[in-house]
Amino acid sequence: MKWLRKFIYEMKGTHTPTNEWYMAFELGLQDGPLYWYRQLPRKTKRTWKLLSDAFIKYYCSKFTQSAKARYYSASTEDKEHVCDYLNRLNGYARNAGVQFENGGREAKDDMDHFLDTCDNRGLGERLCHARVKDIHDLEEMIIDILLSRERKTAPEPSVRRYRSPRTGRGSPLWKRWPMWSPP
Repeated sequence: MKWLRKFIYEMKGTHTPTNEWYMAFELGLQDGPLYWYRQLPRKTKRTWKLLSDAFIKYYCSKFTQSAKARYYSASTEDKEHVCDYLNRLNGYARNAGVQFENGGREAKDDMDHFLDTCDNRGLGERLCHARVKDIHDLEEMIIDILLSRERKTAPEPSVRRYRSPRTGRGSPLWKRWPMWSPP
């Protein structure tokens, strides 16, 4: 909210019409908010009132909840990568004071909460019995599982290797010019 107030204050100082603020707004975004902006409908991106309302609804309404409520009500968003969700959930956990990085009971509960809310049943089944030291190991395991899944679902190459009948051991060329002669 502080960033938005500062942005509006600076834009009023430039005397730019409010219907053109969306261009400067897009240029000021980085990382997560930029990805959020890119998935908005075109009309929302081009209308300052709709854009600012969407920004306040998405980013500022989350902070009216307590940190623990935000952590326990978190779930994956549309087309959100599992690792992005894990990082977001851990940010909520850190703000809520959950000790998830050093192992222990809270770390196990954090992992269980992640598996329950990640909306990836296969991943949950593969990780439910895993013993993980810390959250970084969990993230590496998730990446490995997702990469192995991608390799399994990748189409097999349809190119067949053609072996010429004239170059094998039984070919006439082999008999004529052997690489080595038997003793």
